[in-house]
Amino acid sequence: MPSRTAASFLSLTLLLSACAGQQPMLISADLPPEPTDRTEPIGDFFATVNTYPTGKFDTRWVKAARMQDAKLQAGKPQGKHAWAKGIGVLDPAAFTPLGPKPLLSGEFEYAGRVNDIVVSPEPLDPADPNSFRVLIATDGGGVWRSDNCCGTSTTFGPVTDAPEIQSIAIGDLATDPNNPQVIYAGTGDLRFGSWSFGSAGLLQTTDGGDSWRVLGRDQFGPSYPVAPSAYSQHQSIGKVAVNPNQSSQLIVGTKTGLYFSYDTGETWTGPCLTNAFGPQSANPHRQDITGLLALNQGGTTMLYAAVGTRGQATPVQPDLDLNGANGIYRAAMPSAGCPASWERISRADNGWPAELGNGNSFGPIGRIELAAAPSDPNVLYAEAIAAQGFAIIGVWRSGDGGNTWQARAREADFFGCPPGTQNWYNAGLSVSPSNPNHVLLSAYWTYRSANGGASFNNLQCLNNQSTVHIDHHAIAFVGGDPDRLLVGNDGGVYYSANATQPGASFRELNRTLNTIEFYSGDISADFNTAPGRIAVGGAQDNGTSVLFSTQNPIDASLWFHFYGGDGITARLEPVSTGRRYYVSSQRGDIAIYEPAVSDDIQEAGGPWDNDRTSFLTEFDLYRYGDTSDPESGCDEEFGCSHLIFGSYRVWESTNGAIGATPAQRWRVISPDLTKNNLLVGSDNRSVIQAIRFAVSTDDIAMVGTLDGNAWYGFGLGSASPRWVNLTQNNTVLPNRSILDVATDPQIPTTGYVAVAGFGANTPQTPGHVYQVRCNADCSVFDWRDVSGNLPDVPVNAVVV
Repeated sequence: MPSRTAASFLSLTLLLSACAGQQPMLISADLPPEPTDRTEPIGDFFATVNTYPTGKFDTRWVKAARMQDAKLQAGKPQGKHAWAKGIGVLDPAAFTPLGPKPLLSGEFEYAGRVNDIVVSPEPLDPADPNSFRVLIATDGGGVWRSDNCCGTSTTFGPVTDAPEIQSIAIGDLATDPNNPQVIYAGTGDLRFGSWSFGSAGLLQTTDGGDSWRVLGRDQFGPSYPVAPSAYSQHQSIGKVAVNPNQSSQLIVGTKTGLYFSYDTGETWTGPCLTNAFGPQSANPHRQDITGLLALNQGGTTMLYAAVGTRGQATPVQPDLDLNGANGIYRAAMPSAGCPASWERISRADNGWPAELGNGNSFGPIGRIELAAAPSDPNVLYAEAIAAQGFAIIGVWRSGDGGNTWQARAREADFFGCPPGTQNWYNAGLSVSPSNPNHVLLSAYWTYRSANGGASFNNLQCLNNQSTVHIDHHAIAFVGGDPDRLLVGNDGGVYYSANATQPGASFRELNRTLNTIEFYSGDISADFNTAPGRIAVGGAQDNGTSVLFSTQNPIDASLWFHFYGGDGITARLEPVSTGRRYYVSSQRGDIAIYEPAVSDDIQEAGGPWDNDRTSFLTEFDLYRYGDTSDPESGCDEEFGCSHLIFGSYRVWESTNGAIGATPAQRWRVISPDLTKNNLLVGSDNRSVIQAIRFAVSTDDIAMVGTLDGNAWYGFGLGSASPRWVNLTQNNTVLPNRSILDVATDPQIPTTGYVAVAGFGANTPQTPGHVYQVRCNADCSVFDWRDVSGNLPDVPVNAVVV
């Protein structure tokens, strides 16, 4: 029976399309090593698109947009006409999580990144050793809690899904040492340089996580003050501590220094600086707090703070090399205000390199982590990361509260699989609850020292073989037992019951976690009602995976991983029996997975290795053809086979991207469609960022570029497609980055673009959503600003 296929798009979180009905063929696919520096491509991308064409940014633009947003009335979207009648309002309570819960890769179950872990001091049921309460801080899913850790039936659930909580990137957790029911969660993420994840207050629960309130929303907002012409810098809470001698006194470490509260977070003092190199000084340096301890030493609360600025600049954070304040500082906890004075205890005369804290940029040490022995608060450890290369420089130990330090393990003293060279991102320290000489350290994996930090052995990897996900951030002991260990990493949370033993074993606790971060994806037709449903999506650092579900109603479920790298674009061919999955990783590495035919992944990319491409390169598969018409892009025998890909020009495949060589799969069908003028240093960012077929025909497509061009293409699939530049020198369409395009489902020559940046960079052409209306061949067209009362903020996606 002939059919016309259809697809639905869910922008921002998942773009999903397909058809269902078959069981998955499980495949073994280990997640590949991750890039050594993953923030720059994405961070630079957003800096580029939000400052083009002037390169300027002003935080006052964001404040003005916030005021505009506050004036908007919540309501139901309405249009003049629709392809189908709307089914209701966008009600947050009506959304259903789809997973992955968890993601299955080979025999391993993964979730998203876990930044920190806290454990109740006692089990909830004294008779059940597997009834500990555990809270974990995830990077994009908020705080999750288990009340039955850590047996084989451990389950987690989210506890911070509330409208008043505006950031679910959680960087740190801290328990009140005098009341384990009181827990604090710092929002924002300093591990990532915190560019991408801003803070939105300090979260507090007084009932173990059942309910939360937001503290310090004004002090810990999403950005911190910078020069008006500088690019916005996101604030984040990297560390939280509670005064062990007075629970109402809180200390918070941020990118801009320390903040103090003496009334349980109602009011705040700060930023308080540990050194003389603050932003108002003659020699300003960054004040990133990467280590923070509040210790009861003989009845006096002593504070230890590590300033650990990364040490290598990026285009998004050009001051990351201003690490002249880096070091470890000590002060007594004051009764009010900022500490009157701080002592730098990481000096050349007490065992540290002389370059620390001397006010000179490009210092050798970047991030610094701190830990204290629970059994002896005078025993301190510090993990120091190289500012260049990001290897572990070494571990230092103090037995007298920081008066003197001894250099212990160096990089060569780590045994088993090496700790890696991205420790500005994955680092952490913890000390055994019973033995001050037993130390745990986070890096690429988790390492253990039994000799006071003189050497470390890898707990999870030997001969490059491991059953535990890489990139470790969090360490916590269960019930004060040094053998019972929880670790958190980029793949979720893991448990060991024999952590002090040679060959310690770890078990995943990810079965009920739903914290993977997606770029895009596709769903099968009639996804809400079909008896069998498929979803496919590409995830940050966790490749591409697929969901097969026959549940009704559908719920979060297990997904199956089948392609590595960063999962970027994913499309499902909706007709063929084989169900071809078209997927990509960074910069246009396209592949096909056809599970009904083979477990093998087919290479499907084209000969564009030397083209300019975006890190988040887009392609599109036409999925709307009439299968009775072989000229429609879809037929009953082979399904849908017409694809387009954007570099700085358009590439086309009419054979489903199947062929022995790239040239047999793809051909160029356009000239350079960019202005070729978006330069970031020596890097040319003039690329196609948005590319879509028209819905009603596959011989028309629309394209948008990062340097502000918009095009229509006609005659796709023919020998000589024709391209029409709609930009008109940006006299109406803003000369800002175009992040998405869409066409009217019924009128293919009516198109829409989503425009990034801020109107102040193109004051004559404000707005962020534009409509173009063409005649049949776009020889005549006109633009309209249809932004209406949208705030002046970047728009990432548009759906018609």
